[in-house]
Amino acid sequence: MRIGALILVGIVLAGLGVAGQSGLPDLIVKSVRVSPSNLEEGQAALIRAVIANVGQGDAAGAFDVIIELNGQELATRSFFELRKERATEIQIPWKATVGTHTLTVSVDAPFSRIRESNESNNKLSLQFTVSPVMGVRSFSLDIIKLFGRILDETGIALHFKLTDSVFTSLDNAVRAINDAAAALRNASLELGLVRQLVPPAFATDTLYKDAEALVTLYEGMAESFERIAAMLEIGNFDAVLENAYLLRQKLVALSQKTIADTSFAPLQSAIAQFDRVIALAKELRDLLKGAQGRSQYEVAVELFNAFMAFGDELSACSRAIVKQAEAYAAQFYQGEQALNGAYNSKRSLEIRWPGTILMRLELYDLKSGELVLCSEEMGPWLGMVTNGSLSTGMYGYRLVGMTKYGVRRIELGRLQIKQSGSVPPLVRQNVPVGMSGGH
Repeated sequence: MRIGALILVGIVLAGLGVAGQSGLPDLIVKSVRVSPSNLEEGQAALIRAVIANVGQGDAAGAFDVIIELNGQELATRSFFELRKERATEIQIPWKATVGTHTLTVSVDAPFSRIRESNESNNKLSLQFTVSPVMGVRSFSLDIIKLFGRILDETGIALHFKLTDSVFTSLDNAVRAINDAAAALRNASLELGLVRQLVPPAFATDTLYKDAEALVTLYEGMAESFERIAAMLEIGNFDAVLENAYLLRQKLVALSQKTIADTSFAPLQSAIAQFDRVIALAKELRDLLKGAQGRSQYEVAVELFNAFMAFGDELSACSRAIVKQAEAYAAQFYQGEQALNGAYNSKRSLEIRWPGTILMRLELYDLKSGELVLCSEEMGPWLGMVTNGSLSTGMYGYRLVGMTKYGVRRIELGRLQIKQSGSVPPLVRQNVPVGMSGGH
């Protein structure tokens, strides 16, 4: 059974251990999450829970999964079986309400109908916060944070535990790689939820086309991870290496991407660490085939350590990408104070955008997509007073900037205005040469 993979794990372990309790299922709540992150009041969301059977036998009888929000039952889902080593995801639509919430998911509740090897791991809770509607929100930064967070979760998933059971250790490794693939596949669902906030004026913007291209790349990486897991499980190390090279190609392609002026180049250090993983995997494969060299145990330990380090580096790179995006993001001020709530259009609005020497602000009506205001100015900041002329409501904004190197920058977002008044005709202020024209 999985001879090659068993040999590999057996090298790392001091010897064979005793397998877990045979024949009994073990139902767990593997994960609980609310998507997307950074929820605002009234935003459409999904409550998601992954239920898994990590035991030695199938859960062959009926059981319920109960989802509770703040101690109140939100939904119940019924299942008739869950085979061993299988998992399923529950999705519950939810309209976000402001405040701090506790989400609890319980499997095989409340009657414990399924006899399990472990009855103490059937519940998982998550605490999260929904903010009031923000006065200003950058869609561009939201999307970069989304892709960065998914890479971080991928890196975290690549950690697994070695135990005294060779079979359990192998399953843990395979499960970790599949979990990494699942994290990458979340990109499509998360992007779909984030796009629900996008006004019609921005629906075809390059930002979202670039985001779709990243989703395709993430899904390609997920496929490579899944194939690596499948080949590891049957001990086909030649195929493991073949798919590792394919994964590396996708990592390189991702490192060359730029979205919303944010480069994914920090991933190059993760690629360098993955190269070490590949080199060690190749060395161990050759040793298992009879090649001369270092001890198999020494190489195997280095391989597992390098694999863990790759996950750590992937997470570190994702945080560097998000930090870069936050440093480039425009900052909105009401007078001298950072804009936290709605903008009062009777007072001055200042936008500071690091790295730009020219800037244009366009405001759009969210429903019609009509451009209602355009203001342009020299420098890395733009000051504007509308004297209460903009109607109360939510507007989409597009910032167009130019760096001193002649690079065009664009940021999309949303701005809330609370001062009543009439919507003015199109206004252009201080139009510098070279900034007017198309979007």
